[in-house]
Amino acid sequence: MTASLRQRFLGSRRGTLLGIGIAAAICAWLLGLDPRRLVEGNSLKLAGEFLAAAFRPALDYESPVDGAPPFLLVAVQSVLITLRFALLAMTVAVPCAIILTFFSTTAWWPNRSVPLWLKAALRGTYIVTRAVIAFARSIHELIWGLLFITAVGLSSEAGVIAVAIPFSGILAKIYAEMLEEHARDSQEALEAIGAGSFPAFVFGLVPRALPDLVSYTFYRLECALRTAAVFGFIGIETIGYRIKLASDEFHYREIWTYLYLLFAAIALIEWWGASIRKRLRD
Repeated sequence: MTASLRQRFLGSRRGTLLGIGIAAAICAWLLGLDPRRLVEGNSLKLAGEFLAAAFRPALDYESPVDGAPPFLLVAVQSVLITLRFALLAMTVAVPCAIILTFFSTTAWWPNRSVPLWLKAALRGTYIVTRAVIAFARSIHELIWGLLFITAVGLSSEAGVIAVAIPFSGILAKIYAEMLEEHARDSQEALEAIGAGSFPAFVFGLVPRALPDLVSYTFYRLECALRTAAVFGFIGIETIGYRIKLASDEFHYREIWTYLYLLFAAIALIEWWGASIRKRLRD
């Protein structure tokens, strides 16, 4: 790289960073952000107490209640409910995403000459499916949750559907992009020896892309678990519901116990996904 090109590149990069900084400053000003609010009143004291509680997570209720089930039993049951919630949502979302992916990718389209009506049908289906995907993922799962809870009442079913809709769209978008961008040498080799476009897609491209597809699916499972926890703050009895109750009473040690269990669940999913990816690549 010559000196002039290097200077132009660095100058362009500095200009981009400067532009981002100016935009951030303007947004902060429009939102009325004031860092001094973080240290007003008892803010620092409460933050210190919360962080200190991380080193002493609760093993029992901070304010014991007669007749209440054991604290750790409640905590473990809450994280298991959250995990079941996330798994059920993904069980609905993944098949829907696979169907949407099939109709929103051109990777399986025939390369040979096809009738005009078939080409128009494929293109029309592609456009409609892409629009459905964009609509599904454009609305956050919490908004879907509020809409379904308003329509059918506070229930786990409403929460599962609310997560499955946007996750179907997100998964379908990423699946389609992975298939479109993945190396197609195996697919092309099968087509070269006479295989049709669809069999070449199924047996040549999909197996090559499968480890990446599985990896992203497990990432979205982690996201579903976190979303399920957040749904507890609007009344669905996941671990987030327990965190909210403890937060209302300023029981910071109980909060950290719930957070550590949530972290353990995320770590379990990561280990599970890594083991499956390893077997697929071997």
